Amino acid sequence: MNKDSVSFSCYSIRRLNPFLGVLQIVATEGSRAISPDGIDWEIQILAERPHDTWGAPSPVKRKHQFLRFGSWNRADGLSRVPANPLLDLTRMLNEANRIVEILCLESTRTPFLLKDRFELWLLDDHDQTPLALLASTTDMRNIPSLIETEWVCSKNEFPSVHMERRKEIRSEPTNPLANKRYLEKIVKLRSRRGLQRWYKRSVDGCGEALPLEAEMKSASRTGQLPADAFPLLLLNPCWDGSLPAAVVADYLAWLSPYLLALQNLPDELRSTLEQQASKQSLVVDTYWRLYPKIINKQIIDAARVEALLRQSHKEIKR
Repeated sequence: MNKDSVSFSCYSIRRLNPFLGVLQIVATEGSRAISPDGIDWEIQILAERPHDTWGAPSPVKRKHQFLRFGSWNRADGLSRVPANPLLDLTRMLNEANRIVEILCLESTRTPFLLKDRFELWLLDDHDQTPLALLASTTDMRNIPSLIETEWVCSKNEFPSVHMERRKEIRSEPTNPLANKRYLEKIVKLRSRRGLQRWYKRSVDGCGEALPLEAEMKSASRTGQLPADAFPLLLLNPCWDGSLPAAVVADYLAWLSPYLLALQNLPDELRSTLEQQASKQSLVVDTYWRLYPKIINKQIIDAARVEALLRQSHKEIKR
């Protein structure tokens, strides 16, 4: 197949609330491939999910949806998952083969350009400026279905030197999620009114407020905000009080291997993130292919070598 005969698009979107990096997507009219690391791809095919195991017609018009068909990487090729025999498996396999051929040609170009320029921000009570990014989408038509009520910093606990010192001074009992809960609490306290706003971000980083009060609880601010009104690392780093500011800094440092996948970061900030990320070599080794720019290649290469040694040591111990 000549890939030029099939219409397709390659783009990326952010994994949000909590932020877990950037997904790479290759899509055709009837299929898509999704990868969190640029290596392993989940193949999804647009199809009607059968509602009746006996194959009887459904009284309700069935909707098409993307169904997981298998996975692909360069080393192992296409691996299919068990599928419902009532599906049109021949058509689905043809679709999968088409997108695999496209992946063979295009997957080496990652990271793809970020396309999720419609952003839902939690706003600061004080001045109604963006505080934390809640959701994003590539299509304005998806906005009514994307509802987030609270910001989530992570699925699990993250390390914070400053919180550990506080616990030692106060002799606080051990709480396995103390840092996570503290950070989410201070963000919630700074946004008690629960104000949210959708913005359409332009290429230069400016954001146009979308008037969508009918669809969501929203602020009354309209018009445009300059690029510097939007936190580059998706959470406002400026906080009153030494502990909140320190814990936010600890959180962003811990998140640095994922944040490096963001695009259009200033070189100075990216360099700082690289230094911080080098302490998490295994995560860097997983996601470095999606970094749009590397300032200090020596630091990233050293982290990858460390990851290789740690993985080898783990294998030996087994």
